[in-house]
Amino acid sequence: MTEHNRTTLVGVAGGSASGKGTIVDRLLVHYGERASVLRMDDYYRPIGQIPRDADGEPNFDEPGSLDLERLAGDLDRLRAGEDLHIDSYTFNQPGVQSQRLHIPACPVVFLDGLFLLHDEGVRERLHLTVYIHATPETRLARRMARDQAERSLTPDIIQYQWDRHVRPGDLAYLEPVSHLADVSVDNDRPVEADLSKVHEAIDALIQS
Repeated sequence: MTEHNRTTLVGVAGGSASGKGTIVDRLLVHYGERASVLRMDDYYRPIGQIPRDADGEPNFDEPGSLDLERLAGDLDRLRAGEDLHIDSYTFNQPGVQSQRLHIPACPVVFLDGLFLLHDEGVRERLHLTVYIHATPETRLARRMARDQAERSLTPDIIQYQWDRHVRPGDLAYLEPVSHLADVSVDNDRPVEADLSKVHEAIDALIQS
């Protein structure tokens, strides 16, 4: 693969329910067949290997809950122009079967994930990074709606995870490195202007 048809890796980070997935979906529409997406969620370890909190509950907001070494290796393969075939993550929902996913090494591949700025091995493999900002209040409201509808969690469980896992993880692993992002998006307001900045940064890379 020549430099002119390389795969450009664009990481989109941000806290839980900040709108990473929604922003990535809009970017995928914009770039069409030139883009694909890799979700960091699909690198969660089996439930028995997830770190536990003081009450013995699994904490998915710790970097150790993800196989980031395997992710870094897969990013190397994408950079080399190799397609990926990986198993989807089921969020431990009973009766939900994992699916085999094909991630083509398109001109642009988006990586959507919590810890892509925190983990140096992942961060250094990305050509461009974006951080999605949203207030904790906005994110908690979104997470309440999403996790009840999509993951069959009760409000009490969602609030427990937010207080014990999500917010401590924000403060320990996400907010201290958010300044490392090449582009910031404020998802508490209309994002069109910020998305234009993302488009410009990506276009400059793929046209260089």
